[in-house]
Amino acid sequence: MSRTELLKQIFGARSVAVVGASRRSGHPGHLALMGLMESGFDGEIYPINPSAKEIAGTKAYPDVKSVHEPIDLAFIAVPAAKVVSILRECAEKGVKGAIINSAGFKELGTPEGIEREEEVRRVASNTGMGVIGPNCVGFHRSSISTMPGLSQPAEIRMILKEKGNVGMTSQSGWFCGFYIHKCALRGVRFSTVISSGNEADFTTTDFLEYLGEDEETKVITLYLEGVRDGANFLRASKAITPKKPIIIWKVGLTKAGSRAALSHTGSLAGHKGVYGAVFRQAHIVPAFSSKELIDFTVAFSLCRKPKGNRVGIISSPGGFAVATADACERFGLDVPRLSEKTSNELKKFLPRYSSTLNPVDLTMTAIENPQFYPKCMRILDSDNKIDSIIVVTGASGIYDEFIIESFNEIEKPVLVVLTPYWTLKAEPTALAKAGIPTYTYPEEAAKSLAALARLGPSRP
Repeated sequence: MSRTELLKQIFGARSVAVVGASRRSGHPGHLALMGLMESGFDGEIYPINPSAKEIAGTKAYPDVKSVHEPIDLAFIAVPAAKVVSILRECAEKGVKGAIINSAGFKELGTPEGIEREEEVRRVASNTGMGVIGPNCVGFHRSSISTMPGLSQPAEIRMILKEKGNVGMTSQSGWFCGFYIHKCALRGVRFSTVISSGNEADFTTTDFLEYLGEDEETKVITLYLEGVRDGANFLRASKAITPKKPIIIWKVGLTKAGSRAALSHTGSLAGHKGVYGAVFRQAHIVPAFSSKELIDFTVAFSLCRKPKGNRVGIISSPGGFAVATADACERFGLDVPRLSEKTSNELKKFLPRYSSTLNPVDLTMTAIENPQFYPKCMRILDSDNKIDSIIVVTGASGIYDEFIIESFNEIEKPVLVVLTPYWTLKAEPTALAKAGIPTYTYPEEAAKSLAALARLGPSRP
């Protein structure tokens, strides 16, 4: 069986044993159990704890062998010294895959930790059971999740339970949860999110190849500390990027960051220049911060692809109209003067003092005339000198229904910059729930659109 086929079986598990399940709310075994239950997983869940009869209303078992039904997946959250014996027990039971949450392996940098991880690798190799981790939080899909990130506002939980087009793999378990939350807040839906940990068995490249073949996944993103086999990683990436974009936030590029990566997951971070060359060869989109990775994810997941780099800007706030134009040109986009025909169409309903060149400045009159936005969007959509549109709004909520109404009619990609005076609530906006890419600052929208435009018209 190929590695990808084995991962398909693991991600499609219909029965999960949580070894080390606990009633303690902060314990990893409790968090995984709650993740499964709150994700709406409708398969069988078997808490494993020799000291409990029942956990969270579910019958508990003393060990894996005591479960008489088949088990597809085991989530292991016990002290590191006990992990290998439990892995062997799972293999004897016929478990297809295991997630090792436990830390205390190669990342310690000690002979004992390194040998313990080698033993995990040997068990996986000798038995054919797939192992994710150690030192990870597992994975999240719309129908099954071992990640503890679902104890969130109801509207975010709802988005996380919807199928999406973004597949992500991360060598940081914490960042998985952070990334999921921040992306869902902006309307991104996921196919599969994977916490890879130390990668004793399955590697980033294995997950990359799985996401490359997965039909639901249209955009692939990574948090990457290092790779074990650079040539294999490059081969896999080059095979995928003609069909799907890969966006990577590579960390550990400084001396301090490299040391931190080694102690975090035991990854050898590698030289900045080497990774830069690999990214260029494979046409990988680099992100240089967590914020940038999230911003790019929003654009690539929710935005239609532009045919070129020419941008039309529609704005009510005059200052941000100028700032958006500056940002677009700074990141390599073109802000051309609108055609005479387009300008004349806009003048038919906009105030005399509105600019109809580009940016289109709606002024404060848009507050009383929110229909200006969809009218302008439709007109710019028909201008063959424009490839994409950035919409900048002022007052929050006033324009939402008008933008949502016209968004699906517009053929060109549209990004929206929301700029209310007050802080938005920590829940998805109406635009985000409708799947419209939104940003807080013009620079974020412009940089994300520029990255998307650089892929070229043949890309997804």
